[in-house]
Parts: sequence; C-alpha cells; structure tokens
Amino acid sequence: MTSTLFAAPEPAAALDLLTLRERLDLATRLTHRLVGHVLRPANADAVARQVAYVRTESPVRVSDVDPEQYDEVTRDCAIDMLVHAGPRETGGSLVRRLLGEAPAGGPGPAPGNDAPGNDAFGDDGTAPAGLMIDDAERALLERWRDGGVLGYFVVTDLVDEHAVLHNLEDDLEYRVFTGRSEIRSVALVPGLLLSGRVLPVGAAWIFAGTPAVFSPDVIEGVVRAVVALLTSSPCPAYRNPRTLARARELVADHHRTFQALFGDVVVEGTASHVLDCCLRFKDRIGAPAEEFALFGALRDVRRLPDDAADPDDVTFALVHHPVRGLRMLDWYAQLREVHTAPLLPWKPRRLAQVLADPDAPSWVLALLAERHPDHLDALYRAASGRPGFVWVRDGAALLRDREPEAARDEPGIVMASSIMGRVPPPEVGMTDVIPTS
Repeated sequence: MTSTLFAAPEPAAALDLLTLRERLDLATRLTHRLVGHVLRPANADAVARQVAYVRTESPVRVSDVDPEQYDEVTRDCAIDMLVHAGPRETGGSLVRRLLGEAPAGGPGPAPGNDAPGNDAFGDDGTAPAGLMIDDAERALLERWRDGGVLGYFVVTDLVDEHAVLHNLEDDLEYRVFTGRSEIRSVALVPGLLLSGRVLPVGAAWIFAGTPAVFSPDVIEGVVRAVVALLTSSPCPAYRNPRTLARARELVADHHRTFQALFGDVVVEGTASHVLDCCLRFKDRIGAPAEEFALFGALRDVRRLPDDAADPDDVTFALVHHPVRGLRMLDWYAQLREVHTAPLLPWKPRRLAQVLADPDAPSWVLALLAERHPDHLDALYRAASGRPGFVWVRDGAALLRDREPEAARDEPGIVMASSIMGRVPPPEVGMTDVIPTS
C-alpha cells in the first residue's frame, strides 16, 4: 500500500485560487494592515524620524503651501516609504522584511538630534514585530518587493470600477483599481494628472494610497518631476520592454561606430584632444533618435573638460561600452597605472578608493583588468581586504556586487518619454552633454 503526501500550496498557488475581485479585496486589506502596522503607537518615533527626513529632502518649502496640507503630504510620504521603500530609502522596507529579504536596519537619528553616534532610538520603523501574513498575502508581497510603480500618470479612460492610467515615465498603460485610495474611481476623469504608487495584483493594479491630483495648468511642474525620475537609476523608462530593446540597439550601434572611428574602445589624451574626439564621434552618429532626446537636465551634472581650467598635461579618456555607452573619465590613466607592474604600496590604496566610489563604473575596471592581468590577484586582495581573493574566480562577482542590481545592464543613454512632447522642457535646451567622472 502506498500513500501520497500532499504538500501545502505555494504562496503563488494560494493567490491563483482567488478571483480578481477576491484578489483586489485581499490586496486592499493588506495595504491597510501594512500601514496600520507602521502607525502602531510603539512605532511613533520611527515615523517621526522618517517625516523629518522627508521634509529635509523635499524641495517644497512650508511657506509655499498650506501647513495642514504639507503635514498630511509629508506624513503620507513617510509612511509610504517605510512600507515600500524603507527608512531613508535604504531598501529595508516593511514588505522586504516580511519576506525575510532585508535585515533589520539600525535606527535613524531622532528629529533634530542627528549627532554622530546618537543611535539609541529603537528600531528603524520597518520591524515586522509579530505581523502575520498567510500564503496568499505572501504571494502579493513577493510581487510588491520592488515597490510597485511610483510615478506620474494621466488618466486615459474609465472602465467600470477601474481607470486606465498612462505612466508618463515608461509610456505603459496601467489598469488601476482604487485600493486604499480615498479617491473614487468616478473622479478619475480622462486627462487628469496624478502621482502616486500603484501595486500589481495579477494583471491589474491598485493604488497603495491616495494619489496626488494636479490641475492641467501645472503640466510644466509635472514635466520637471518626470525629468527628475528619468535621471534616476534604474531609469523608469526601461520598464517598457520596447524602449529597453530600442535603447540597447542604439547603444550597440554607437559602440560599433566608436570602434570604427578610433580603432579601440578607449581614447586617451589631453582635454582638447578628447573633446575633439568626442565631437567627431557625435558628428558621426548624428542627432539622437527622437525618442532619445538628450536633455541637459537628464545627464551627469559634472562638466566636460574645459581647456581654460584643465591644462593639456592632464590626461582624460573617452571610453565606450556596448551596453553602458559613453563615459568621459579623468582617472582612467591613473587606474591604468594601478593595474600595471610593479605593484607599489599606493596602488591598492587607490584601487580601494575607486571600488568604494559608486560613480566609478565596474565595466571600466573590468576593461582594465582584461588589458592588464599581470598582478590582479595580489592587487585586488590588498584593495578588497580579502586574502583569498582570486581574480578569475572572484573578480566578476566583486565588480557586480558593487553596483545596484537593477541598473547593472541598463543602457547608457537617457530616455525621454512622450510627456516631453506635451510642452517644451522647462528651462532646458537640447544638448550633447556626455557623462563624466
């Protein structure tokens, strides 16, 4: 006689058994539970710290808005961040901690008391603290681990109980139900501008909270906000698979052009020489494709070399990658020297500084290692503080882990979404600025 053991259903299977209406109701209840957990009395200090952080980071001055509205908006933003983004946007959100994917973070400083070493203020505000979830709720949280989609939308249609929203960063359509929002679906008239967070529930979405609503006369302010999001990493425009594929295709074409023009992926020289090469390259590739308008506000804020400020005995490098695109570097020559023999005491120290700098692309370090392999093991052992480090075995992982996962393979070109065609970009002209470091 044989017996069959029936395993408990996987979390996703538990969710799949529900109808769309049941999923939406479950998701709405779960968002209320998450917010209620963050707002429990024992968490009041952590919420206050997050509110203080939001006010510090906000470009809006209290004197510019109604004080009560300002208090409400900053508090809602702080709560949303603790649930979905983590305290001070560290990634240790309540959602991730419930999934066991984020360790408990240390407490932040109390409002107005952020002196170094002052850390006796309880947890960071996202501790699960006994909050229990069932399999269906866990399945939802697994789909919310990255925070859903936070951005700007325009209502394009209203169908039964949901609205169709066009996202102004990725140019995708979202079928959104009201969820925890206090705004009624019938109020979501076509043409209405919104900002907020939406969370996936199968093929549909719900509002994580009440979205902010904008009148049509503030479209330029919305454009500025979208521009700011398009400069972030990962770039939200690349949620759209067609945009991502087009960007990769364009950067790969540019890479082949760069190699054909200069015979290599690296050009080194004085400031004037590198600038001349940059202009030759841009002349060769021509104007950017319409969907990839390169706005100055969307590029690296650091300036290109200036002959008046950078003497011609300083070496710059123009480097092109088949995915990450073009970078102009003022430290490439020194890092090339670091990677070449002999291994002098200062070289691991300099490499350690670069490894700790998030602005130094890992792909440039990989290129240097490929071209100068003589003492990689000893160099990286000393720089990383890992005595057993072997480049062939550990190098790729070291370079991968020092970059944010979501942006590792992001195309090195800035995407401009369709909102740019609605109004001229405010105070920004077309430009050819290249990222530098």
